[in-house]
Amino acid sequence: MEARVWRWSSSPLQTSLDKHTNALSFWSSTNNNRAPSPWNSMWMPTKKNLKLIQISCKLPEDETEGITSRAVALGTSRSRMEEYNLAMKRMMRNPYEYHHDLGMNYTQITETLIVGSQPQKVEDIEHLKEEENVAYILNLQQDKDVEYWGIDLSSIVKTCKELGIHHMRRPARDFDPESLRNILPEAVSLLDWAIEEGNGKVYVHCTAGLGRAPATAIAYMFWFLDMNVSDQVFLFL
Repeated sequence: MEARVWRWSSSPLQTSLDKHTNALSFWSSTNNNRAPSPWNSMWMPTKKNLKLIQISCKLPEDETEGITSRAVALGTSRSRMEEYNLAMKRMMRNPYEYHHDLGMNYTQITETLIVGSQPQKVEDIEHLKEEENVAYILNLQQDKDVEYWGIDLSSIVKTCKELGIHHMRRPARDFDPESLRNILPEAVSLLDWAIEEGNGKVYVHCTAGLGRAPATAIAYMFWFLDMNVSDQVFLFL
């Protein structure tokens, strides 16, 4: 596992939450007016330095064995990945790709917030609990996203319950900025609630961890941490 640490200064960079043209970057231009938060009357912003720790999960050694015997399954998985990545490039117009066969991957954004891809099996949930002290999971996927990748969501939710992880869902349509815009206030509100509870870290995920989940994290930091968003934020999400 490799970790890299960055520190953000709270120097004033005024930007606006104007509009987003895709599911990843929904702030369009820099100006002197900041978009109002729907929670202005509910919270007092505080300036904080953000510590960003990038973490990646790789398959354990024992899971790399027997790859030859799973060639057919991997071929099907690659076909799904190619189809998904083509759609991502077409709709989001960026070079990011999702590698389902490499397992779950994530980035720790603050001491209490982690953004990543979908947990694929119960062992991923156990890892998040044991290694990262995750106490809340916010899932932004639709049912069809989970079904497409063959994820056994019922087992994941059951494992969350057994481990004392609060599993929450606020589905948004993939590659659809309007759908994301509609669920964003409620998703961010849930995220803030979970962080304020203080029982552990919050894991926010969509499918690839490249669109809906980082957008929700950015909105949270913009509205609740008084963060002045710049293009640099996308280096970590």
